[in-house]
Amino acid sequence: MNEKSHITYKELLDLISWGLFSMKVKGVQIVDGRLNQYALKGIKNACYNGIYVGSPGRDIYYMLPFLNETQMEEVVDKVADKFPKIPPDNHVNIGMFVRFLYGQFEKNGTLRSDKDLERMQNEIIDWDSSRKFIKLLFNKMVSSDNFYGMCILYEMEAHRLGDEAILNSDSEKFVKMEEMYNKSVEFAHKCESYKQMFTPYYWCFEYFKKGKNKNKALEYSYLTMKNAEKYCPDARPGYISKLLSCIKYIKKYDKKNWKNFCKIYKNSKNKCVKNTFKKMK
Repeated sequence: MNEKSHITYKELLDLISWGLFSMKVKGVQIVDGRLNQYALKGIKNACYNGIYVGSPGRDIYYMLPFLNETQMEEVVDKVADKFPKIPPDNHVNIGMFVRFLYGQFEKNGTLRSDKDLERMQNEIIDWDSSRKFIKLLFNKMVSSDNFYGMCILYEMEAHRLGDEAILNSDSEKFVKMEEMYNKSVEFAHKCESYKQMFTPYYWCFEYFKKGKNKNKALEYSYLTMKNAEKYCPDARPGYISKLLSCIKYIKKYDKKNWKNFCKIYKNSKNKCVKNTFKKMK
């Protein structure tokens, strides 16, 4: 490989063979002697307390400029082979892997904070190579009927479209983003990924809220609640915080329907929805 690449092509294939994983996810870290083979060769933040955190989306992202067409196809094949078809109990490692493919090493993009939004506005963002790779990967998911893979890739592309929509005040990107989030939910039903049956609606709500589209934000806050009522699998804090954001927005911007909304959901049989209302002040 070109001397500017951080690892060789063979080393990249070896890393992918370890699987798709991330730091702090029990049971999926690489902590054995394989770490010493490459010493992570100068990848910023690639090692945390002795654990490799490249996922290995980070390594693929840094290697993309150096891959020829044949090599890119081979890398895509190896990633597709490792991508789960059955939704895992914990989606963090898979989401992190795909986010890293875009070179997004900070979670939540433009939604993370006003400071991050300002930072991203001052950066030159080029996701063309990432999207080329991800399109090839998506095609592999289609050919192998990997509905979970399609669900995740739709959701992650929607996040990036949302970032672009916010950064550029681009109404067409908002339309494409909305379409991708809805596609993600569609394929979540096909693979029975219960988390993805409502969280893409939540992220769509957050991006429309950030873009100051009150009507669309309300539409997706209600959709989030409707699907969470049906499908939210447990009452973990992350789910509760998402639903709480939706409920507070509805209370603030749809006072006319607030009482009826509470009547429907306040005594929900879904544990997460019920516990979220308990946190309302």
